[in-house]
Amino acid sequence: MLPLFLLITLELIGLFVLSRRVTRGIFLSLYRIFRVRSIAISLTTALLFPGTVIHELSHLFTAEMLGVKTGKLNLAPESIEGEDIKIGSVELTQTDPFRRSVIGLAPFVVGIGAIIGLSSIVPQCWNETVVTFQNNTLFSSSSFYLLLVTFYLIFAVSNTMFASKEDMKGVIPLAIVLGMLGGAIYMAGFRIGITGTLEQTIQGVLQAIANSLGVVVGINVFLYSLTTLCMQLFWRKKTGLL
Repeated sequence: MLPLFLLITLELIGLFVLSRRVTRGIFLSLYRIFRVRSIAISLTTALLFPGTVIHELSHLFTAEMLGVKTGKLNLAPESIEGEDIKIGSVELTQTDPFRRSVIGLAPFVVGIGAIIGLSSIVPQCWNETVVTFQNNTLFSSSSFYLLLVTFYLIFAVSNTMFASKEDMKGVIPLAIVLGMLGGAIYMAGFRIGITGTLEQTIQGVLQAIANSLGVVVGINVFLYSLTTLCMQLFWRKKTGLL
C-alpha cells in the first residue's frame, strides 16, 4: 500500500499547485480579454461556482452535524476590490480545535468523494464519445455532452476543495498533537497489522482515489497548458510579435 500512498500524495501536491495556477491563468486570460478586473473576477467566480457551493455546504453541514452553530452563508464574493478575494464563506461560532479541524477539512474529504464519483463516469462516456466521433455523430451524442459536463464539474470541484488559511486554523495544532501521540505510541512498541479482507478493501479504495486523481491532474494539466498558451498569444499580440 505504501506505493499507492506515495502516488496519492504526489498527485495531491501536483493538484494543489496546478489548481492555483489554473485559476490564476483563467483570471489573467479573462482580464486580458475584457480589460476590466471586476469582469474577470466575476467570470472566474462563476466558473468555479459549483465547486464553491460544495465547499461551503460541506462546512455548513459538517458544523451542524457536530453541533456547532452556523451563521451567514455566502456563495459569492462580498467584495472584489481587495487583493485577496474570498469566493465564499460560512460564519461559525467558536468551538474546540478538534471540531474546528473536522469542519475545516470537510470540503477536501467531500471533494475527493465527488471526484471519485465523477471520474467513474469518464471511461464509459469517453469510449462512447470516441465511437460517435468515428461515426460522425459526435454533436448528436448525449455521451459527448455528459463528458463535457463531467470534466467541467471535476475542474470546478478540484479547484475549490483545498482548505483555505481560515479553514486550517485549528488543523495544524491538532495535527502536531496527534503526530506526537502517534510517535509516542509507535515508540512504545504498539503496531497495527492490516491483513485479509480489510487490506484488500483499503487497497481498492486507495487505487480508486489514485485513478480518480490521475484523471483530475490530467484535466488540470490540459487547462494549465491552455491558459499558458493563451497568455503567450496575448503577450505576442501586445508586443507585435504575432
